[in-house]
Amino acid sequence: MKSLISLIKKEFRQLNILIIVSTLIITVWEWFLISRSENWPQGLSFGLGFIPLFFLPMIMLFLAYNSYRSEWGNNTIYLLKILPRKGYEINFAKFFPAFSYYLILSGALILVNIYFHQGFLAGVFRQIPETLGREVFKEFLVLAYITYLISGIQIYLITQFSYLVATFFNRFRLLISILVFILSHYLILRIGGFLNYLFNWLPDLPITIFTESPAGVSESTIYIGSAPFIVIVLMMVGLFFLNSRLLASDVDV
Repeated sequence: MKSLISLIKKEFRQLNILIIVSTLIITVWEWFLISRSENWPQGLSFGLGFIPLFFLPMIMLFLAYNSYRSEWGNNTIYLLKILPRKGYEINFAKFFPAFSYYLILSGALILVNIYFHQGFLAGVFRQIPETLGREVFKEFLVLAYITYLISGIQIYLITQFSYLVATFFNRFRLLISILVFILSHYLILRIGGFLNYLFNWLPDLPITIFTESPAGVSESTIYIGSAPFIVIVLMMVGLFFLNSRLLASDVDV
């Protein structure tokens, strides 16, 4: 357990510069938008505040591709493979710091953006029934953020898988990584569709929504299939252990 914690700490230390730089950039960006919110059209600074969220998945892609590339480049991959740690433990030590960075930074950005634009959001909510506005906004925010997190995890694991597959070849590793990355998305869609059909028996998730009519606000319930969420989780877990198995294999370096 101590060696696993040491590996995780090592990965966090390697992310120190990235964490500091990206946090400073986002802080300066948010401060700039907040300072201009009174002079700019309503909602503009609020919308622009979410721009960094589009760059975080690309950072996850970069972190995933370099998670083992740096080990191969520095010849420290041999040290990793002789440690008394299983492949999934080494892979977890790589994944956990990257996901923590993605989760904390994106979550903090969203919360800060909402906090400093409460006046704008209150004005939006005043235009629609209070219950309708708050419920819809809360449900949309939660679902959108979960989807965002899943997308980041998927990008990370597929990119890592692409690089590990490419290490089996002596030449054209970058090209092979790109091809595997593209094909992996296609296969995930195909396999995911098949698994979704198999898990259709799972109960649906009820979501309460409120609609406005001349008679007032009425409450209704819609149901969203839970199968896609289960399938996504299973596929991501499977891909994680597949990456771990590839790492534990005798890769030709």
